[in-house]
Amino acid sequence: MNAARRSLSRRVFATVLAVAMMVVGVFSVAGAAYMQGQLVSLAHDELVNQSDVVAAALNSMPDDKIILRNMSLRSTRITLIGTDGSVLYDTEADAEDMPNHGDRPEVRQAFEDGRGSSERSSSTLGEVMLYEAVRLENGTVVRLAQEQDGILSILLNMLPPLAALAALSAIASLLAARTQSRTIIAPLLDVDLDHPIRNAENAYTEMIPMLERIESQRQELKRQVRVLADNDRMRREFTANITHELKTPLTAISGYAELISSGMVADEEDKRDFAHRIYNEAGRLTALVNDILTLSNLDEAERDDGQSADGVLGTREPVDLPRTLDTVYHRLETVADVAGIELALRPKPAIVFGVPRLIDELVYNLASNAIRYNKPAGSVTMSCGVEDGAPFIRVEDTGIGIAPEEQEKVFERFYRVDKSRSKARGGTGLGLAIVKHAAMFHDAEIKVDSALGEGTAITVTFPKDNPQIDDLI
Repeated sequence: MNAARRSLSRRVFATVLAVAMMVVGVFSVAGAAYMQGQLVSLAHDELVNQSDVVAAALNSMPDDKIILRNMSLRSTRITLIGTDGSVLYDTEADAEDMPNHGDRPEVRQAFEDGRGSSERSSSTLGEVMLYEAVRLENGTVVRLAQEQDGILSILLNMLPPLAALAALSAIASLLAARTQSRTIIAPLLDVDLDHPIRNAENAYTEMIPMLERIESQRQELKRQVRVLADNDRMRREFTANITHELKTPLTAISGYAELISSGMVADEEDKRDFAHRIYNEAGRLTALVNDILTLSNLDEAERDDGQSADGVLGTREPVDLPRTLDTVYHRLETVADVAGIELALRPKPAIVFGVPRLIDELVYNLASNAIRYNKPAGSVTMSCGVEDGAPFIRVEDTGIGIAPEEQEKVFERFYRVDKSRSKARGGTGLGLAIVKHAAMFHDAEIKVDSALGEGTAITVTFPKDNPQIDDLI
């Protein structure tokens, strides 16, 4: 399987070698063409000189054929053509067997202008025949012809030296290709995938986007690993906390029930007191289980991107915030009176499109928390309305306040600001965690304004695209 994989190094090597050999071939053909052109030019000049000499000799003597029989020009053919185009004499063939040459371009031009030249290919190897014709004083035309090698002929004649040159070029190209392929591949092999940006200075420009993307993915993986580690830590802490929180009321319920069932409590007043304590602990346990179920449903809805939220949490519908605040007010009014806290309402018209149960629990947990962590004779104010087109819910108290470094942590599960008095104040430790996830479910933002010893104001602002009062009329 590894042998079938394509190697970039081999591909670069093959490309460099092929290009080098192609250059050798192209230059060989181009050199042959240039050489053939130069030879043709020299041969043509020589033919012009020879034609002038032959014409001068023929013009000086009365019998042209005698002169031509005695004249010998190496590799040059001489033809004497009459005024009617018939061949009178030829140094290589019987004149009587030759066709009329009056239509030949060089002959026709010589009859008209006194001199004519032309060249024609004569074979598949590309040989070129050069013709030079001169009109004599008696009206006849003498034509000289010379054969010149073509490009293919030159290449065939040069084949041995070209083969040697190609072999040397192949060896040089082989060495150059191997060196260049290694040089080209080196920056790729030097990439450190654990720290890709470190190689940016020595990398090719085309590699920079890839290295940046690898670095970005690397950082994202590190972030995800940290998130998984945090989630694992939170899971362990949640398991430990939930075990402790469930164990405490269960231990109390079990202890009181054992005392009653064993007959150790004979007084009816004590029995009623123990039964009342069992009832309170059972209520605390029920509240804790309900809060855990709510958080579990919110987590499930977040993982499913809201697709199954209707089945888990309920359907979305317009929620009248003043009515929700009024409902929570009546549920907590007695609790506030017992704690000596003044509970107040300042509602203004506002509508939120959401899950009524979640928004109710959001308001309830904010208000309940504000009462629980308030000062004696303090106050809690619940308000709602619309600011800059966005509906909001705000709960303000005059309680113990939250330190700046703890304002983010208070929304974690089972986190309590006042740990020394957390049990005495009651609560499950999940209220503000429910607030956080309920707000996230509705794409709302939470803002905390607090100062130690002066109180806290928590504002939940919903998106601006929520329906307004006029939309429901």
